[in-house]
Amino acid sequence: MKKQPDILAKEICKGDLESYELFFRLEFDNIVYFVNGYLHDPDLAKDIAQESLLTLWEKRGIIDPEKNLRAFLYTIAKNRAINELKTRSSSVNSISINEIKANLNALMDDSLGEELETLELKQLIDSTIRNLPDTVRGSFIMSRKLGMTNKEIANAKNMSLTGVEYHMKISLNILRKKLKEFLIFFQGWMLFFLYNS
Repeated sequence: MKKQPDILAKEICKGDLESYELFFRLEFDNIVYFVNGYLHDPDLAKDIAQESLLTLWEKRGIIDPEKNLRAFLYTIAKNRAINELKTRSSSVNSISINEIKANLNALMDDSLGEELETLELKQLIDSTIRNLPDTVRGSFIMSRKLGMTNKEIANAKNMSLTGVEYHMKISLNILRKKLKEFLIFFQGWMLFFLYNS
């Protein structure tokens, strides 16, 4: 059975081992790939991925289930990779030090936070669409994901064009309401960036 990320996070926070094992299987290779991109050591990347996932399980009691669990996991892995690079920099030659410093700077770059915010936005949108009323969700998916026109949707669902337009209005209003806080934050960040560049 496929579980949604927000449900999975809540169950892991409650100590559900089955949900944790599912999350482990889903994320292990992603974390290995992420860490190995900086360390260039697949075995060490696997160790860090396992340690990061274990730390996630150990800290499950303090995790906010409403927050992005993947972002929390990637932060753990990122910090472990940073520590590894710092350890390496004290025991290698000057050519390798430059490479380590470049990888360390890349890990400390705030763009990782931006990528995780994008992931959180996608999860928020997916969760909002999943929670739309069934008839409204069907019309929305047919329009936005399948590219059907309102008239095509009306024909497919054997309903009036006005009914489809009403469904779209409801779905877009719900999405706007759910995304308002995120968009305000994003607009504030953009203004800050523009004034400080």
